[in-house]
Amino acid sequence: MKKQVTGNRKQETGFRGRLLFAMALLIPVAQAQDIQFGGDRPAEAHKDHVSLAPDQIVVDAGKPQVVELRFHVDPGFHINSHTPKDELLIPTVLKLDVAAVKVVSQDYPQGTAFRLAVGDGETLDVYQGEFRVKLRVVVPRGVSTLSGSLHYQACDNAACFPPRNLPVNVAVTGK
Repeated sequence: MKKQVTGNRKQETGFRGRLLFAMALLIPVAQAQDIQFGGDRPAEAHKDHVSLAPDQIVVDAGKPQVVELRFHVDPGFHINSHTPKDELLIPTVLKLDVAAVKVVSQDYPQGTAFRLAVGDGETLDVYQGEFRVKLRVVVPRGVSTLSGSLHYQACDNAACFPPRNLPVNVAVTGK
């Protein structure tokens, strides 16, 4: 009987050890996503660090029109431009769904130079504050929804957060 109890204890200890090891790996990942860098940041700041202005868009139906989607990057953060300087950096890309609103073209703004305060002080091409993506669209008569997502990676002066997709759902009225 002693052998059986000892064997069960070994199995139980082995399972507990593997469980504790797995938990130890997962806890830092979960905690890292909740970290807010930069010191005195407002408690109401959202984790995504980028938002879409809730504009109402009204255009002439049936002919190509230019509309702008206004995005805002939280103070103290930046995201890479649509054309970052390094191919290893994650570009900001607006991916739109095929729907009633036909998107003819997308025009991204130029980024601004941002010098990192860490490492070698590399200069990046980024968006900060407000930036606008211009779309040339053809909208049917009535109300339609322009939907998709903005793929980006938010960073502050010390670190970058995991890449995110900001949902984009904008009502567009064709008159």
